[in-house]
Order: sequence, then C-alpha cells, then structure tokens
Amino acid sequence: MKKILSIVFISAFVFVNANAQEGKGKFAVDFNFDPAAIFDASAGPMFQMPNLKGRYFISSSLAIRAGIGLGFGSDKVYTDIDPAIDDYMKTTDFYLSVSPGIEKHFGSDKFLVYAGGEIPFSTFSTKRETKVGATTTDSENINGGYTGIGFNFVAGFDFYVFDNFYIGAEFAPGFDYRKNKEVTVGGTVTQKESTGFDFGLTATSGIRIGVRF
Repeated sequence: MKKILSIVFISAFVFVNANAQEGKGKFAVDFNFDPAAIFDASAGPMFQMPNLKGRYFISSSLAIRAGIGLGFGSDKVYTDIDPAIDDYMKTTDFYLSVSPGIEKHFGSDKFLVYAGGEIPFSTFSTKRETKVGATTTDSENINGGYTGIGFNFVAGFDFYVFDNFYIGAEFAPGFDYRKNKEVTVGGTVTQKESTGFDFGLTATSGIRIGVRF
C-alpha cells in the first residue's frame, strides 16, 4: 500500500510541475506528510488527518485560509470465543473540525514565512455498546462527546521548490473552550453537561506539502 501511495504522490508531483504556469496561483491546498513512514511502518501513516488546509490569496502577501479535520473509527471486539454466542463490545467515534482564518506572508518568492490566526470549531462524539448473549447490556452502553471553539495563533513557512509546489511546517499555539455533552449509560444520565478549557502548542509531525493553482 505504501509503495502505491508513493507512486501516486510522485506522479502527482510530476504532473503539477509539468503543467505549472509562470507565477503562483491564487488557490493553495496542503496537507501533512511524514516521509519516515515510507521506510518505517511503525512511524504511522504517511498522509495524516486532520489538517487538510486550503488558502485563497487576496494578494501576494495576504491569504484567507480554512482547515478541515475529519476522523471516524469503529472497533468491534468479540468477548467470547464461541461464535454462536456472539458477545462483543463495539466502540464508535466521530470527529469533525473546521478552522477559518487569515495569514500575512513575508519574504521572497522562494521562501515565505507567515503569521496569522484561526478560529477552530470542533465536535466529537463517542458511543460504546456491549452485547452479551441475545440482548445488549444497557448498563454498559455509553454515549458522550463534546463541542468546542477556540483561537490559534499560527506561524509557519513555505519553501517553493517550484513556482506552484512548496513544502513547509506550521506551529499553532492557542486555546480551546469545550462544552462536554452529558454522558448517558443505558439511557440514564450519569454526568451532566460541563465545560473545559485547554491551552497548548501544536506542530506538524512531518512536513507540509502543497500545491498552488
């Protein structure tokens, strides 16, 4: 699978630069890429979500941006070796974030640094279902999650290998306010709605690669 993804990535790189026009386009799309994953399976996925980011350049030094993150997972673990009994525990998670913002760019055509801000909106939900015998065990069916809003200061750089192809990295210190949903177990509320506040620094674990068009 990794060899196939590598071939697709290289093919896209060649195509973009073969069709690149003089100058830089107004639109840009970039995402996170971890080159260590090509050689080390334990390093994780080469292409990582969340954090697919789009930009629209109002001018050569000012761009509006929007990031999107999406995650979905479902695990089903059978708790009995007898297939006729079919006991299991199933966990389902869903995550979505949208982060509009703005960037100010400085530097030359080849190497640009930028700074700005973004406002991330996020939502997360989780559900766990436990089945024993022919019926589910209500006392172990759990639902929860949160919604959030925050503000991040963003800073990074883009190095243009070609006119319309760049690599870079980004850092985003900021804070996040969360409203935790009520937690239900078997349909009964066991934890009321609550709020939380976080401050942290995020950075890409690999490099960001992008295309302007």
